[in-house]
Amino acid sequence: MARAIITFKLMPESPATELDPLKLQAQEIAKQHGALGQLQVKEEPIAFGLTAVLVLAMYTVEGANFEAIAEEMQKIEGVQSAEVAKMDLALG
Repeated sequence: MARAIITFKLMPESPATELDPLKLQAQEIAKQHGALGQLQVKEEPIAFGLTAVLVLAMYTVEGANFEAIAEEMQKIEGVQSAEVAKMDLALG
């Protein structure tokens, strides 16, 4: 079975949005949908004080619906948008 590292990009509603609760909820959603192993969460400065949250998670590719996971992450309070920003096949 092929595995991939999926990067979800969450944009907060404003620069004043508290990012820690977003990170925790996004990690929980990723785990509920079968993320394998450790998750990695990063912050990416965008512009004008706005910072995106990147959640990197490994999944089995077969039968996965990564867009549905992003849609669920978009429902987190304080998130303006969420998308699958990147998909890298994992080797090994």
